[in-house]
Amino acid sequence: MWKLVCAAAVLWLTAAGQALAYSDKQMTVMSYLGQAIAGTKICSKLEISEGEVAVMIAVYKIDLGDPTVAAVIRSKVDETVGAWAGKGEDLACAGALILYGPSGSSTPGLLHIKD
Repeated sequence: MWKLVCAAAVLWLTAAGQALAYSDKQMTVMSYLGQAIAGTKICSKLEISEGEVAVMIAVYKIDLGDPTVAAVIRSKVDETVGAWAGKGEDLACAGALILYGPSGSSTPGLLHIKD
């Protein structure tokens, strides 16, 4: 068990150190992307706007091929999906739209209802 804890700590410190290479704005964008992706997992009625994602990653110079970026986004997806577990899809859809829908309070237009 101790070896597992030590290994996890080393991995976390390595990822945290790599994440420090990103600005606060970039980390925020990665968080928003992770939460929006989670929105599509907790609400089957939603999809992410690829155009909005393209603009965000270009403006903030986010490299989706970077393993650190992928880990940060994946972590936020897992965290958000876990937080909404058992709360019902309708409530999850409403929450995601409030933040990332066409008139969202966080990043408007990042999510939209599927056609």
